[in-house]
Amino acid sequence: MSTALTLLNLAIVAVLLVRDWGHRRVTLFGLLRPLLLAAVVVPFVSPGWDLTSNGLVLEVLAAVVGALLGVLSCLFMRVTVDTGGQRWTQAGVAYAVAWVAIAATRQVFIYGCQHWFTRDLGMFLIDNRISVNAFADSIMLLTLATMIANRLTILVRAHLAAAGPRPAVPA
Repeated sequence: MSTALTLLNLAIVAVLLVRDWGHRRVTLFGLLRPLLLAAVVVPFVSPGWDLTSNGLVLEVLAAVVGALLGVLSCLFMRVTVDTGGQRWTQAGVAYAVAWVAIAATRQVFIYGCQHWFTRDLGMFLIDNRISVNAFADSIMLLTLATMIANRLTILVRAHLAAAGPRPAVPA
């Protein structure tokens, strides 16, 4: 894995935590900011898409796992609506720990691929006819899908909270 993928992984987590930490207003730009970062960075770090059979399967599985992790991370965040209809998120230590755990696990896996189980990984890729590009794409898709699912989950939860019953305004 390249240093660029590592930096992308860390940059996404940093931007998400800076954006989401504490009591924050839900805005379209706030939700799109990490996506804009990815749109700028990904073309420079993308190793090249492999759309062959097993490579594509690995990429799709990585995207699905990433999406599940993104939704899971939102379980540690509250989404509320105030009396004026403004949507808010509240993210604390548990949310940050979830993101750091996801990013750290990904980084340890990448490190392991490079140093601990290189031969086994190589044999797995050869035996299953998966290119190195497909494997690198799957790591990148795991990262991006986690972030995209997180942002979409916040958006959906904010809309559901706004559509639900509003607190009574005191007289």
